[in-house]
Amino acid sequence: MSKTKSTNLIKETNKLGQSIWLDSLSREMIDSGDLENLISNGISGITSNPTIFEKAISSSNLYDSQIKGLIKNGEKNSENIFTHLAVEDIKKASDLLMATYINSGKKDGFVSIEVNPQLAFNSKQSIEEGKELFSRISRPNVMIKIPGTNEGMLAITTLISNGINVNVTLLFSRKMYRESAKAYIKGLKIRKENGFEDLENISSVASFFISRIDTQVDKNLPSESNLKGKAAISNAKLAYKDSLALFKTREFEELSESGANVQRLLWASTSVKDLSFRDVMYVENLIGKNTVNTLPLDTIFAFLDHGISKNTLEKNILESSEIINALQSQNINFEEITSKLLIDGVTQFEDSYKSLINGLEDKFFDKNK
Repeated sequence: MSKTKSTNLIKETNKLGQSIWLDSLSREMIDSGDLENLISNGISGITSNPTIFEKAISSSNLYDSQIKGLIKNGEKNSENIFTHLAVEDIKKASDLLMATYINSGKKDGFVSIEVNPQLAFNSKQSIEEGKELFSRISRPNVMIKIPGTNEGMLAITTLISNGINVNVTLLFSRKMYRESAKAYIKGLKIRKENGFEDLENISSVASFFISRIDTQVDKNLPSESNLKGKAAISNAKLAYKDSLALFKTREFEELSESGANVQRLLWASTSVKDLSFRDVMYVENLIGKNTVNTLPLDTIFAFLDHGISKNTLEKNILESSEIINALQSQNINFEEITSKLLIDGVTQFEDSYKSLINGLEDKFFDKNK
């Protein structure tokens, strides 16, 4: 944290009802004490994905001894080896955040791990892997990440009904966000109907991706357009409006009376891709109650250095609707764009996963035949 002037902005943002999570994880970060330092300064959760693990494992030798030990003990499957590595990191990170989890009344302090991205369109196998990961990690503050595909919705409902925390990832459209919230509520309802009285111990976040929306929309706008850089924040604010309505229904209120938690919107992909934009625009403009913002390290440091923390999420909702309408009048097809971004997101995670597995094969198995 030596790169920052102060950690006050994270804690000030916490007071406004938003948790700041870290969108990164590596064994180096864990072993060096850097992660523990970040947590002590207000970071209250961690998100990981195949791209994050691919970067961590391919750029470090800290995993080598564990990998060689697994191979020596007869493990020859690279996918199984990766799972061993990821599970150990997630366990350690979860333990570091356990105090946050307990002190928040089990409302915060979560660490997310994603099912194999190749299962994004397979409900049954996503459910099986989600259950297996949750059991292997055996920490109450772990979230299983399920992609927000049509097939993912059944997995969300089933895992929630089994008492497993879920992070719904790769949400770009308001429609799919609403579906994920309904899947969460349905899972809670099933669990309650099955006689369980532990709804207060089940949590979920819906990871709504931000900057990729602007990247995709802006390249379809004229270079001089004053709508550039406005689609993503507007889309997110309207999703938040949807969230407020979804969790005020009588159906959820009945579950809430039994202890159920609101599924929090989590802003993901919050580092700017267009360097002409303010580097913390996707942080400052999306601060509000019952939300999470997961940030890469550089964005955390930028926010701490020169960010502004105030409640902005519920402001300019009408303007957000007008911006979306103006974009649609310029032939910006949000359904088409968000559908493409979902497919691209799944493909990116699949590619990272394959690269990671191939890297393990090349580095270790050619030498250990």
